[in-house]
Amino acid sequence: MIQRKQTIYLLLAVIASVVMFFFPLADFIGAKDSIVLYVQKVVSLVPDNAYPNSLNFVLPMLAANIFIIIFSLIAIFLFKNRKRQMHIIRLNILVEVMLIAIFFLYYIGVLETQSGGVVSYKLGVFMPLVALVFLVLANRGVMQDERLIRSADRLR
Repeated sequence: MIQRKQTIYLLLAVIASVVMFFFPLADFIGAKDSIVLYVQKVVSLVPDNAYPNSLNFVLPMLAANIFIIIFSLIAIFLFKNRKRQMHIIRLNILVEVMLIAIFFLYYIGVLETQSGGVVSYKLGVFMPLVALVFLVLANRGVMQDERLIRSADRLR
């Protein structure tokens, strides 16, 4: 059945990942430059400074976010094959953790040194964490369904 609680969790993970496109992840205000980081671009607040390779810079983060959106939607429609659905959700969890790690370990350090200042986190930075929680809840729901089916098969 498509009307299961894990379907709601997967849809909420998709919504959280889509919201990342509309809100900035972080601001870097410094002496050299002031930078705003989005999932799809890097914007300089100083009029003369521009980032010509901004798409190439954020491409890993953008690709991971699009991957999570697409595969969460695919996992919704794999309700008849619970094992494959669990594998796809676990893959999404792995990619989500990698997205969070890339953001905090790479992008923060690079953009802090480019701007020469400090970082202030915005609403978009919390969306991968929210999506990760919903993916874990969806995985738990699929596992509970699998256990329920196995126990019903034992009784027959």
